[in-house]
Amino acid sequence: MSEWHPSVKAYLENKDYEKVVEIYENLVENNPDEINNYWYLGLSYLLINNLDEAQTTWFFVFSQQEGEGLEKCNQDLINILEEEALQQLNLSNYEHSLLIREQILEINPENINNLLHIVNLQILLKTFSIELLNTYNLSELVKNSQPNSLDFLLLSTLLKDIIKYAYNLSIDFAESVLIYSNSNKDIVNIIVNIGDSMAKEDQQVLYAIELLEMCNKYPHNNIIIFINLYTYYQLVKDFDKLVNIAEELNEKASNYLERFNAKNLLLNAYLTLAEWDKAMIVAKEQDRSYQEIELHKDELTNSASRDTFFSGILNLLYLQDDVVYNRQIINKVSSLFQEINKPFYPKITHTIAKEKKILTIGYIAHTLHKHSVGYLSRWLIYHHNRDLFKINLYSPQNHTDEITEKWFIPNVDKIFMAQRGMNRLINQIYEDEVDILVDLDSLTLNLTALVMAMKPAPIQVTWLGMDASGIPNIDYFIADPYVLPNNAGEYYSEKIWRLPNTYLGIDGFEMGIPTLRREDLEISNDAVIFLNVQNAAKLNPSLVELQMEIVKQVPNSFLIFKVRRDENRLKEYIYNLAENYHLDVSQLRFIGYDSTVEIHRSNLSIADVLLDTYPYNGATTTLEALWAELPVVTRVGEQFAARNTYGFMMNAGITEGIAWSDEEYIEWGIKLGKDENLRREVVWKLKQSKKNSPLWNGKQFTGEMEKAYQQMWEIYVSQKN
Repeated sequence: MSEWHPSVKAYLENKDYEKVVEIYENLVENNPDEINNYWYLGLSYLLINNLDEAQTTWFFVFSQQEGEGLEKCNQDLINILEEEALQQLNLSNYEHSLLIREQILEINPENINNLLHIVNLQILLKTFSIELLNTYNLSELVKNSQPNSLDFLLLSTLLKDIIKYAYNLSIDFAESVLIYSNSNKDIVNIIVNIGDSMAKEDQQVLYAIELLEMCNKYPHNNIIIFINLYTYYQLVKDFDKLVNIAEELNEKASNYLERFNAKNLLLNAYLTLAEWDKAMIVAKEQDRSYQEIELHKDELTNSASRDTFFSGILNLLYLQDDVVYNRQIINKVSSLFQEINKPFYPKITHTIAKEKKILTIGYIAHTLHKHSVGYLSRWLIYHHNRDLFKINLYSPQNHTDEITEKWFIPNVDKIFMAQRGMNRLINQIYEDEVDILVDLDSLTLNLTALVMAMKPAPIQVTWLGMDASGIPNIDYFIADPYVLPNNAGEYYSEKIWRLPNTYLGIDGFEMGIPTLRREDLEISNDAVIFLNVQNAAKLNPSLVELQMEIVKQVPNSFLIFKVRRDENRLKEYIYNLAENYHLDVSQLRFIGYDSTVEIHRSNLSIADVLLDTYPYNGATTTLEALWAELPVVTRVGEQFAARNTYGFMMNAGITEGIAWSDEEYIEWGIKLGKDENLRREVVWKLKQSKKNSPLWNGKQFTGEMEKAYQQMWEIYVSQKN
């Protein structure tokens, strides 16, 4: 292949293109029969942006040729221009590279790889417009290209860039690449990953749905498509699609992991939408999957989606208060999760422990924003003693809002977010020399569990988010005298660290102005209102029947449910239960979601009594009710999720409403419903509790947590030295 004349190479390196033109003009004049000199002279004119002279020079040669000679000239010039375009690209001279590519386009408009380069250069130069896909007819050209005819690396790069533009034309282009590549798994992964980023970082959820539903039109083996679609349909509250995507995966599942994940999604969907009959059938099927999970270790290990099976275990907590069984399954699944994922992430070695004046505490969560965990954990972060503790926050997802900005960022030394960048996150925690890493996500996010499984900090703790995750590399689970039974250590893999009063203390909640009135619900002022604000997954039918029995036995009473998901499905479920239980449906009411969390809290005042759920109690909702001075009836169980309200009430100095059996639950509901003076007494106690209860003292609680951290470190140092 021809190349630049040796005499111009130094000038090319110095970008002295005027001198290059001068030399080639002399070469052409002295040797007019050497065609290559004309090609390079024209190219030299291009490099000084003299397009007219370039084209005139080349046209002169073409005018002298015909037939095969003309065809050869075309190809020779294209080859020279291709080589120089790549050279200019490598030098980051994007304008020159684009100008050269545009000349190739004029000579050979059918060169699709050249078109791909042109679009890539326009993206690099930030001159790209999505309409150019139509101008070049690029999607059709790619879709109809012969296999292996396109530059696959360039095509993949373009795909990553173009689908970041949330337009239908972008989806069309993605589909053309998918068709051309015959659903190549790397192409599918690109679409899935970019779609997820668009959904979570740019809030382009509907666009992400369109991308993944497009992928679903073609054969693929990527289970993440179903899992992500499920999440997106939750976000946009399209509950019919939510169920459909879970059922579709269940039908298509061809191996153990797919069946396992399908059952998790399906169970979650049915619980979310109060389809309890279907949920119980799936729960039995999933139980068999849990029993067999260790037999499928190799399949799980060899799957690219090996981290997806973790989060589904939280469904157990909604179904039954069988703490021994639930912990056995959670510990088994979590242990296997750690074992099979550990070889794929950084190997961490901690240095010899030593005494420290200042401990670095890292909190990891995806919920440090407008979320229950965010609202509750902010007080601990706010009250930390910064003379004794360095505080870092870590998140596996990049999601911030005004709560993050107001309560977290100003009160920490560092905040680090890594959207699915688990290796980066693990290494960052290790490099920051975090002494104690506190997990606030627990069973709710597999990505956080991955980080904890790698043990980037020498001491690791679970607090607040939910029941302990069972990850073997977590050392402690924060509890208190109430939230776990005395014998809980027998079935937890973590060591239970009990704080002296409560595992959570806060300074209260911001309240809004009530917007809900009794007349809005056609309820008289002398009626007794029972309120259930929990989501459908907590509305276990046996528990709802207890609440209906209370309403039946309290004259002039009403039971209000809060709609958190699908209103039609919730009403159908509750009305069916009422009919079976012979409760007059005129005693039932449903209220919608409030515009702000502050208004939600203030609207709790419409009720006389909050009826808690079982086997999964309220947590944030219970605290909000207690802060709003609303009497609560709770059914205490054995598992952590069934004892939250009990612990909070005990710390607030309230025993009225604490039931240890179904019968007591009904009795307390009737008693509080009928006895207005008893309700007033509870309200007075709740008002007084704000002055002296450890539940409402975030600073005291923070001191107790800090003392626990220091003692954990002392134990660690003594064990390592």
